[in-house]
Amino acid sequence: METAKPLEFKGTAGGYFVLTILSIVLTYIPVFGWAYLLNYASGWFADNTLVNGKKVAYKAGYGESLKFMFIYGLLTVVTCGIYLFWFVPKMYRYIADHTHYVDEVAATQPVEVPVAPAPVNIVDTATPATPVDPAASVVPTDPAPPAAPTGTTPQVG
Repeated sequence: METAKPLEFKGTAGGYFVLTILSIVLTYIPVFGWAYLLNYASGWFADNTLVNGKKVAYKAGYGESLKFMFIYGLLTVVTCGIYLFWFVPKMYRYIADHTHYVDEVAATQPVEVPVAPAPVNIVDTATPATPVDPAASVVPTDPAPPAAPTGTTPQVG
């Protein structure tokens, strides 16, 4: 009787060959290439991995990975490589934080909640409404003021 493996990898040599060629090319593009490579390689590993028989997916945006690589790549360069001892564990943590079960990814997407309609004003029937006189609701308009006769100048006083 064969027991199910908790972790399975289904990657192929062809897929790894593409990853290797892409890695060689993108390594020469500082920060931008590194961020793309981080997303591509992590996505490839996640797409070819089963955890407890369930598929996993890597979901990190390029902008987020670009920010990550810029900050920690800069720290590594400024410290002449010493920060690499902190960078590599942070990178593995970053990848793990953005890897989820495929079913879990759909559950973490924002759900649109329907908005309840506005409450309706209910007329208070306990007190009778006063009748409204339709003639009283008409607002009279003032006629235009009389025009000054032509040819006369007003006297200032």
